[in-house]
Amino acid sequence: MKKKSALSRIISLIIVVVFAVAGFNFGRVYLGDNARSRLKDVTNILVAGVDVDGYRTDLILMVQVNNIDKKISVLQIPRDTRVSNRRNDKKINSAYFSGIETMKSEVKSVTGLTADFFAIVTFDAFKEIVDALGGVTVDVPIDMNYHDPVQGLVIELEAGRQRLSGEEAMMFMRFRKNDDGTGYPMGDIDRNKAQSQFYSAVLDKITSPIGIIKAPFVYGAIMDNTLTDLNNAEVRELLFDVFRVGTSNINIYQLPGDSQYIGGISYFVADEDDTEELIEQNFR
Repeated sequence: MKKKSALSRIISLIIVVVFAVAGFNFGRVYLGDNARSRLKDVTNILVAGVDVDGYRTDLILMVQVNNIDKKISVLQIPRDTRVSNRRNDKKINSAYFSGIETMKSEVKSVTGLTADFFAIVTFDAFKEIVDALGGVTVDVPIDMNYHDPVQGLVIELEAGRQRLSGEEAMMFMRFRKNDDGTGYPMGDIDRNKAQSQFYSAVLDKITSPIGIIKAPFVYGAIMDNTLTDLNNAEVRELLFDVFRVGTSNINIYQLPGDSQYIGGISYFVADEDDTEELIEQNFR
């Protein structure tokens, strides 16, 4: 029985490798090989998810791909983070309305990290990526019931561990509060924790055998819903980096700080000392 079990595992591994090679070869044709990669040994990419009107960023991530230490570090920046600027709105989520360079500058002012590239992602991307992967399993922390007829947004999820479809994943990522005003006890801090769980679930699925097979379709879902200054060769290289590094070397961090009311407005205020320490220890 042991020999048969070992043989089965070997055959399964061969099948996975064959499909992976076939999938990535298809990906090379689909992505094209004309562009040259400008990625460095350590590359910072500012990733932002835009809301329905395309003006505000509902989620903000600084992703560092570190091929020296063979790791990927992701910093979550709450959408209500207070920034010092000349705009009337002091929340970082409105920086994108003034242009990507303004957004890069304000993210750097909070984190000290300079973005080499950017990727602006619509929430449809989450839906299509999850559907391409056949769903992802997460623990929904609270009942989510929110309805916005103006945006046509309906969020209806029950608390508990469950596999989310693409549509449900989009609900999970966009949720902030319920119709009755209740929501995450710690506001954006808890929201970031929930989103972090989603990122981890997607990464686990992408780096699984089924994820490897479906890599070209995941790529398509990303590029169909993304505005970026990364070229095809660079996107392909980043996908390979994710597989090469593996989920055990991908770490997601939250910007240190807490929620405060300033002038009657709710902000997330970053702790400068703790942020500096986190960046120094986990980012190059």
